[in-house]
Amino acid sequence: MEETNALDPGAEQAKENTLKVCYKLLADAIIDRLKRREANSLITNFMLLLAFHFGIADIAIRMAVTFVLNVLVYFINDFIDVDIDLANPEKDHTKALYIRDHKRTAFALIVCVSAALLILTLLYSQSVCFGVILALLIIFLYTDYFKNMAYFDIIGCFVWGVSMAWPAIPDFSPQGIKLILLIGIFTASFEIVQCIKDYESDKQYDLKTTPIVIGIPKAILLARAMYVIAAAYTVFLLGEIQGVLLLLPLFFNANQKMDSYWMKLRVVYGIVWITIMVRLFFGWYGG
Repeated sequence: MEETNALDPGAEQAKENTLKVCYKLLADAIIDRLKRREANSLITNFMLLLAFHFGIADIAIRMAVTFVLNVLVYFINDFIDVDIDLANPEKDHTKALYIRDHKRTAFALIVCVSAALLILTLLYSQSVCFGVILALLIIFLYTDYFKNMAYFDIIGCFVWGVSMAWPAIPDFSPQGIKLILLIGIFTASFEIVQCIKDYESDKQYDLKTTPIVIGIPKAILLARAMYVIAAAYTVFLLGEIQGVLLLLPLFFNANQKMDSYWMKLRVVYGIVWITIMVRLFFGWYGG
């Protein structure tokens, strides 16, 4: 091996460069989402794993799957949206330019990481593998189609939220599925607020998100309907009375900056979710 490398030092250099490119492509995707506070499933799944009393080995494996899946789906989103991101003057184009300049490597990386994740999770758990398949399917559908289709953007994010939490529940557990459906409702609510926040830029690029099609006033009403659905689901189907707190966003001023509105919504949802996880951990959970 050493003789081969000595005879062909360019091959080893090319290999190193490819590895560096792959690392940077994936690292940029997750760092960007962490900065934007979008990798919520890392925290959500960790709390689920603790609340369901998984063993240390299972927690380590399922959190590894959660992390790799987060990196992969965010990278797939960036890969598909590279031209849209480059056309947006308000965005930093550094990440998108790097993807465009290494598009063949990026595509090969998506294929290889997806295949490896599917094979390894199938060997570990059919349930976890199902969650990975669902997440990969919905990210392709959402980025290519649903994101630019009124109502389907919200439905897509609901499925997205459920699929990302799926690896953190006991295998095909009815109780676990009931819980992560609430995560789906949360995610759908966030999508409406996010699309309202991005209204002007999305309209500029002729996108057809739900707020653009129905207008911001009706989109606000739709978001409020989601808060009522989340509260009713938590109280009546999960048996958790603290779900009434999910009605608090009904009273948020919709004229404030959407960034502030979004953060307040995160706080309310986070408090309710933490209380459910604590009750589940101690065996007090009502569902």
